[in-house]
Amino acid sequence: MEAKKISAKKIQGDETKKKICENAALLFKEYGYDNVSVDSIVEKAGISKGGFYVHFDSKDSLTSALIAEYVSKLDLSYKAFLETFSDSTKASVILQSFVGKIADVMTDSIGYSLIKITYRIQIDRTISTGTLLSYSREIYGVFIGLIQQGIRQGEFKAELDAKMTADQFVTVLRGFTYEWCIRYPEFHLKDELLRHFNLLLFGISR
Repeated sequence: MEAKKISAKKIQGDETKKKICENAALLFKEYGYDNVSVDSIVEKAGISKGGFYVHFDSKDSLTSALIAEYVSKLDLSYKAFLETFSDSTKASVILQSFVGKIADVMTDSIGYSLIKITYRIQIDRTISTGTLLSYSREIYGVFIGLIQQGIRQGEFKAELDAKMTADQFVTVLRGFTYEWCIRYPEFHLKDELLRHFNLLLFGISR
């Protein structure tokens, strides 16, 4: 009986946490992170303020949980996306498509507000950024694999250091995303990323 009570309590807690995350994500997307308070989140979620603090220490820790959830979904999304290409597809084509996919996810699925706060959290280190750093490593690994594939296919220069080149790709990705954050909404992330990545690909091609 006691085990059933604990299980029911956990299920209820998980549902409350999910409700908080879903409603916070909607509010952040509609009004922007800075314009959303804990009070407005709990009001929309239909829970008490105490219920919020059972699960999260602050709005930032909630945001970190949201980002972790997005990261989990993104890993699956990117893996499925990469599997759509045949083994004979040029690495440069896959890289261009992959970068475009990343830009689409950041602008359409995650959104400007969460991306902006993600940068602030990483700079301030007010909460754990382990998930974000892990995600960077995942992206880094994909770039390494595709660059190595391009070298094997004879499309990219044989003398390339795949890890060093991937590091440049990830740095460009972060830099242009930051530029998008400070020049939003005039700066079009996908167009600018693809234009610059085409230059990078030209530079590493044989």
